[in-house]
Amino acid sequence: MRARPVELQVQLPLAFSAARESFTRVVRELGEANGSPERHTLAVYLRDLHVGVRGEIRVPIAVEIAEHATRFESAISIRAASDKGYFPTFEGTLSISPVATHSELWLQGTYQPPLGIVGALLDRTLLRNAAHRSLQAFLARIADDITGDEREREERHARDIRDMHH
Repeated sequence: MRARPVELQVQLPLAFSAARESFTRVVRELGEANGSPERHTLAVYLRDLHVGVRGEIRVPIAVEIAEHATRFESAISIRAASDKGYFPTFEGTLSISPVATHSELWLQGTYQPPLGIVGALLDRTLLRNAAHRSLQAFLARIADDITGDEREREERHARDIRDMHH
């Protein structure tokens, strides 16, 4: 059974110099076990399960991060925190890159459906795109964290300057 490739990207409305500092902080926090509970879940949307109701199921996950000091990329491993045999696993990289006046956040790698051949069949039919959409929402949350971290840093800097002048 082959792993399924994943390549997701989110634009960040930040210059690369600002985004890379926040990326480093957010990725470090993401790898810490004591981070926000929201950061340590993947959402499975009920519409992807083809049921007649709206909503989502949040699956607690364990995230392992290995930072690469020489580039703005981190190895990332995502798996369910419990009942691991019933959920996909993801292995890949989380990176940030400059593009003109903004930055892009990338999640690239592969995910492995659970339950062998049966899981692969379910993944390609009934659960089609569920893992992909879960990872896209996860990446969007990380992008929001990076943008929010940079805004917080700018606000602290502005307050410090105001305080110096008063």
